[in-house]
Amino acid sequence: MDADPAARAARAAPAARTDSAAPPVVLLILAKEQWIAKALPGDRFTVVQIHTATLARELARDLRPDVIILESDLPDMSGLEACRLLRADLDVGHCVPILMVGRDKPTPEERVTALRAGVWEFLKSPEDAKELPLALEAHIRAKRSIDAALLESALDPAGVLHGRAVLARRARELGGLMARKHSGLACVVLAADAASADAMLGSRVVRALRISDVVGALSATGIAVLAPGTDQQGAAGLARRLVAALSGASAGGAKLVPGTTLRVGYDAVANLKYSPIDPVDLLVRADAAVQAGVPEPGSPWIRRFEATVTVRPSGPTSLRAASGPPGE
Repeated sequence: MDADPAARAARAAPAARTDSAAPPVVLLILAKEQWIAKALPGDRFTVVQIHTATLARELARDLRPDVIILESDLPDMSGLEACRLLRADLDVGHCVPILMVGRDKPTPEERVTALRAGVWEFLKSPEDAKELPLALEAHIRAKRSIDAALLESALDPAGVLHGRAVLARRARELGGLMARKHSGLACVVLAADAASADAMLGSRVVRALRISDVVGALSATGIAVLAPGTDQQGAAGLARRLVAALSGASAGGAKLVPGTTLRVGYDAVANLKYSPIDPVDLLVRADAAVQAGVPEPGSPWIRRFEATVTVRPSGPTSLRAASGPPGE
């Protein structure tokens, strides 16, 4: 019964997107939590409500939602499974905010699992109703800023990468969660030669990653991957897997050749609880390792950060300012 109104809204939404003042599109995947739709004014949001994640995936291409709210338990699958499927869909990608609502407060372990699946925030109950429109508008502004920034990226015309500010914020979010879990966090930076930078490189990187990994653009030719629960050995393995996935990818006849037009740097902390570090520094150090790190045996184009490596004062160090002070 909900497919017809959803399809009508999906047809209208892309046309409305040509007007910058058009209400943002909110996709609700809800079977029980009816208070959410009632809390969203019709003059501020275009609200489309459906009951299953399966239908949401079918509508994503035409609907192009600015934000998605889903229940933790849906008729056809769990909310976490739905989130993973939506994140894997390039019509949703990593940049559309996904919020989850449930009757019970999530445990710390459940929050970590949800963050890895791509959930941005939890909505607790109808107590959030008054604040919900303002919270959604803040998320939507961030999402549209990312969209605008990524339009300028030569690596990412499909819009699958986070921008630098969001990447820094997610680094700190992951760092806090991994510290509470006594777990690790790694960063791998891929640097492509400007002349060989493939317009679809961002999409290729995303397809080679786990759903829990976070990927963003550091520069016009640099991509960073944040891998939660990953130590130095795991980071080196991730780097090798990415190099294997990207080797030979071409753009305009040029090929990505490890050590020549494709280089990789990485850094990792095995336990953030006992080795506290500003997670944004992992981005900075992995980027520095691309040029000056210690080469991996047998794969000299992959370099790991060492304390003797000089970190450049320019470039990703500005991520610290963009994301605010540690613990914020």
